[in-house]
Amino acid sequence: MAAVAVAGILFGACSGSSATPAPASSAPAASTAPAASTAASAAASTAASAGASATPLTGVDAQVFGTKYNPGPGKPGGTLVMGEWQAASQLNPYYTTSEADIEALLPALRGCATISADGKYIPDLCASLPSVANGGIVINGNTFTMTLKLKPNLKWSDGQPLTMNDLKYTWQWANDKNQSGCTSCGPGTAWPLISGIDVSSDGLTATVHFSQLYGGWLSWLTSTIMPEHYMKNIPVTDAPKKSYPVDSSVVNAPFSGPFVITNASSSEIDYKPNPYWAGGVAPSHQGKPYLAGLKFQYFGDKNGEIAAFNSGAIDLAFDLQTDSYPALKNVSASVGTVEQDPLWEYEHFDLNNDPTHARNNGLWDLAVRKAIAQAVDKQKIVSTDFPGANVTIACSPTPPGIWYRNNNVTCPAYDPAAAKAALQAAGYSLDSSGYMAKGGHEMNLELCTTSGNPTRLTELQILQSNLKAIGVKSYIHTADAAKVVFAGWTGTTPTTDCSIYRGNYDIADFAYVLTGSPYGDYFYTYDSNEWPQLGDHSGGNDTRFKSAAMDQALNALAKDVPLASQVKDAYTVQEAYVTGIPEIPLYYRGEVTGVGVHVGNWPGYNPSAQGPTWDVEDWYYK
Repeated sequence: MAAVAVAGILFGACSGSSATPAPASSAPAASTAPAASTAASAAASTAASAGASATPLTGVDAQVFGTKYNPGPGKPGGTLVMGEWQAASQLNPYYTTSEADIEALLPALRGCATISADGKYIPDLCASLPSVANGGIVINGNTFTMTLKLKPNLKWSDGQPLTMNDLKYTWQWANDKNQSGCTSCGPGTAWPLISGIDVSSDGLTATVHFSQLYGGWLSWLTSTIMPEHYMKNIPVTDAPKKSYPVDSSVVNAPFSGPFVITNASSSEIDYKPNPYWAGGVAPSHQGKPYLAGLKFQYFGDKNGEIAAFNSGAIDLAFDLQTDSYPALKNVSASVGTVEQDPLWEYEHFDLNNDPTHARNNGLWDLAVRKAIAQAVDKQKIVSTDFPGANVTIACSPTPPGIWYRNNNVTCPAYDPAAAKAALQAAGYSLDSSGYMAKGGHEMNLELCTTSGNPTRLTELQILQSNLKAIGVKSYIHTADAAKVVFAGWTGTTPTTDCSIYRGNYDIADFAYVLTGSPYGDYFYTYDSNEWPQLGDHSGGNDTRFKSAAMDQALNALAKDVPLASQVKDAYTVQEAYVTGIPEIPLYYRGEVTGVGVHVGNWPGYNPSAQGPTWDVEDWYYK
């Protein structure tokens, strides 16, 4: 969920696969922000080809825009089959936060920008990307303007011109009073803060006027542009179910990406090249994609997907964690190889902070949350899930490799004795059954996660053992990822058990997939005004976390447009996070991917919420 229009329209995408206080210390000065990496510095001289700027990139801009993505030429023809263990359930990116959905829709629906496999923001439908440094963003007091330019000759798959008028319509559509369940349309998102969009007579240039300073502009650039001529005929209230559904009717929808969908169901999705595609994420390859066809094949569980890859039935095996590596590592060289890549994702335990929660288990009390955090044996979880693997234990919601990571934050140490004492100090005591109770109510925590994932089940079993050691009773409940755990507000009811948006859980185990923008990663997930039950139900703060220190840090981040200033704000957010404990970070995830011998121009798994299908136009069949 959190993050979904792919990255930008997500608030911190929930991965369903494996599908986001004490006074904070002073944030570092802008001059002490992490230096550009060697790769980013080397890429600065080629920034013009990356589309970020016509001049060499420096400082934070180099870290954000300095890509080295440069695929070689491909051979036309052939079809590649991608495998996923969970099926897509929604292809309109504004109504989903499921990783499987994003993988399925990105070949066909695009935005102004995307994120490359080396973790940089690069142009997609746009010709270049703006920043304060390159003059594309101009700050005027408490407002700012942004200039965006489309690549020429873009069309929708039905032949209609794709222009900045579609972006203007998307802004109006996102702000429609009848919107409900949109994951990126409510307060705190970019759309309500845009006061106007001026489109040039040729439709290629848009001047976007923001009514106030807004720190989320970077991830907003990845928001999907919707087709005005199609969407205006669908009532906004019907858009979640009728605009881009996973059924045969989706073939009637126009697409902006290199492929169009020719068939969609819970078992597979088929694609063919968009005959009007004139874009491309690689400057060296604009126009028709190399592949003659593309397919997603869905399996009921990971074992079925792994078996299909090992037998050569699929060319790419997606959405697998480190625990799947042993089952793939001995794949025949005639079939393919298996790779492991670091991700901008972290596995965590969500803690339901809602004081009105019916289960009345006290997780809204910081002392109780800290006790639970001290009771969790993260090392045992990692050692059990991934024996012998090099997995980094997490302390913050910001994995290594992101340009705004604060390396100085610390988390509560594993200490079950201190955890038990803390609960007793908070007024809990052991009842006749040997479990913690307060005021006659025995704490009994519901532990939720997605079904069909043995790794998550193992994690919850270890958590259950850790909780029992401090006298806390618990029970495990698994549910469907797309239909229950990560389903949006409109797709659930007040009684949908294990729905994180409805708050029907105590502790939920899942991963956040990050956007690569501090505002996009933090604001929707931790701001107290983003509780899902508020307003139009678009908020992503499913833990119902509320912290004055966090709100203050997020309010500063929300108004800082320069990227260097956002680094300082992000550091403060991470400090408020480890102090307030809205959730318990476990470890930073790595992605295991099966790559078949027929896959050409595979750049490695994308670390961000954009997922692996961001550059399918450059793939080819070997």
